[in-house]
Amino acid sequence: MGEEYGEDSPFLYFVSHSDPALIEAVRQGRKAEFRNFSWKEEPPDPQSVETFLKSKMDWEKRNKDRHKVLMDFYKHLLSLRKTIPALSSLDKKNLTVNGLEGEKIIFMRRWKDSTHVFIIFNFNCSRVKIIPPVLDGGWEKMIDSSETIWNGPGSLLPKELNAGDEITIRGFGFVMYNKENR
Repeated sequence: MGEEYGEDSPFLYFVSHSDPALIEAVRQGRKAEFRNFSWKEEPPDPQSVETFLKSKMDWEKRNKDRHKVLMDFYKHLLSLRKTIPALSSLDKKNLTVNGLEGEKIIFMRRWKDSTHVFIIFNFNCSRVKIIPPVLDGGWEKMIDSSETIWNGPGSLLPKELNAGDEITIRGFGFVMYNKENR
């Protein structure tokens, strides 16, 4: 709840029952569940109004600071999905995925009709130098999670990717390139 803008409020389990026996059964069930997770403190009371209020999202956050940046990031991803046919088609026949296990890199390529996307995910905490497995040139960068516009440290990646290019991708980053064959 609120992931699209980085909501800080926890989503706690809450109920609004009128039967006292049911309320107590829920409370005891939650306590038992929390004990199974080695929880030391008293769990939030699911019937308490305070528990409900702690879970309320602050809708104003989506218009401020890092929350707005994250919301804009998701909006941009959705707009790419709407405008690039290779992203809107989920046909697994038009998908290849491979990677570099030691470097913790995944390459994904999707296509539909004349549009192709090539996405690189770096699951390594450090930046990694690689030569991506593209066979041709003219791949245009569409989004890079390291860009300062997304509160990243700044991109190290070229605007255009060609076969044989050595690139450096930041840790825990991803980039998507697009190409339209005519």
